Amino acid sequence: MRKIIIGLVGAALSLLLPAPAHAVDKSVVIIDSGVDTQGFLKSSIVDEACFIEYGKCPNGQSSMTGAGSSHISPATTKDRVFSHGSQMASVVLQKNPAVKIVPVRIIGMSSKGFANTYTTKSVIQALAWVDANSERLGVSAVLVASGKSYNGVCPIENDLRSRVISLSAKGIPVISSTGNTARNQVDYPACTPEVISVGATDMPYKLQGFGVIKPIAHYTNFGTDIDFFALGRYTSTRLDGTTNVTDGTSNAAAAVAGIWTSRTSPTLDSLRSSATTVMKKLTPIPNIFLE
Repeated sequence: MRKIIIGLVGAALSLLLPAPAHAVDKSVVIIDSGVDTQGFLKSSIVDEACFIEYGKCPNGQSSMTGAGSSHISPATTKDRVFSHGSQMASVVLQKNPAVKIVPVRIIGMSSKGFANTYTTKSVIQALAWVDANSERLGVSAVLVASGKSYNGVCPIENDLRSRVISLSAKGIPVISSTGNTARNQVDYPACTPEVISVGATDMPYKLQGFGVIKPIAHYTNFGTDIDFFALGRYTSTRLDGTTNVTDGTSNAAAAVAGIWTSRTSPTLDSLRSSATTVMKKLTPIPNIFLE
């Protein structure tokens, strides 16, 4: 998948954005913090998995698949990180209420209820499981709405990249957020060429002489690896079922995953053709914003 690049103020930016009897029509895999499988997402979940490096899955092991694998009880955690997966699912469902959700938990919990660290090893394990089960689960898109900063060249890992390529060959994009530190460099793994990287815009507004402005968010990371921008502000649902307004490139990436699954036979070209203009310091960047 080749990035399409356009110039902007000395820096380039690329374009914004056999089955069982109960076969799933379309699903989004959310590789994240896990969810409350008995909460607001209960009717949307079709399968689950867990791959944890530091800590344990609900079965007491480092990996688990099937019912309850991704479960996090709101009563056991004191860390807002564990709401992230729920918030991503809620944004996806706002864009496509009919899509099913496959939560994959990769974040362990300490004995005091706080999030443990993780590396892309768990992401690679998750992608391998998704690849092996994509047909059974009707996987239409994979969301990895997290990332890590780096200095210099994108730290591409061949194992991760090969999994992304395998899924892309099936028409299943791996979508990732660019990060929220206003850097001219997107986070990893969004910088991986075959990953669909998504930056964020702020709320649109009208400006005399320019019409409706869709401004690039001040916090979003950007650079030559970006494929799309999408709105980064949503009222999302936390692990415990309460809601709040959140901003971030994770929301934007989740929105693109929802948009992708809402289309009939979506392709990157079809998404690009439906994109509109965003602005950076009132400089228009054409065809990079997804509604």
